[in-house]
Amino acid sequence: MNKTDQNGIDGSALELNRTERAVETVLRVASMALSIAGLVIMIKNSISNDFGSLSYSNLGAFKYLVNANGVCAAYSLFSAICVTAIPCPISKLRVWALFLLDQVVTYAVLAAFTVSAETVYLAYKGNLAITWSSACDYYGVFCHKALVSVLFTFLVSVLYMSLSLISSYRLFSRFEAPKQ
Repeated sequence: MNKTDQNGIDGSALELNRTERAVETVLRVASMALSIAGLVIMIKNSISNDFGSLSYSNLGAFKYLVNANGVCAAYSLFSAICVTAIPCPISKLRVWALFLLDQVVTYAVLAAFTVSAETVYLAYKGNLAITWSSACDYYGVFCHKALVSVLFTFLVSVLYMSLSLISSYRLFSRFEAPKQ
């Protein structure tokens, strides 16, 4: 005989199966690794030449990218541990918390990617309408490293979009809507 919760849901439906747990853990660990890689590449990204010095900390978009990747890496580690190391039945509160935090991290990383991608684009192409020239003509190595960091952040945002879909599916398929 299966136990049911107060909402009349079968208790076995509230537990994650092995495949679900493994996929989610892999996505969270992969996003953590890519976040750390993007963060380290950007933090070490600085150049000095005849035209001057340039570091990630000179550009607000890249500082935000570093911070968002740091938060994402920490949350990914924490949430991977919660999903993997705590094999107890999932409570409504736990599912809601993962759902909300996954959404916040997804949007933060997506915002970091978009604003940094625009900055890299302007560095490569410039903006002739306002007479900005391409900075990458003078700081090529810096631009290349920034582009790699932005691409890693793009991959993290794709992984977190997938995690957001998983957590929203889990929440809305297993629990009823709140009663008014």
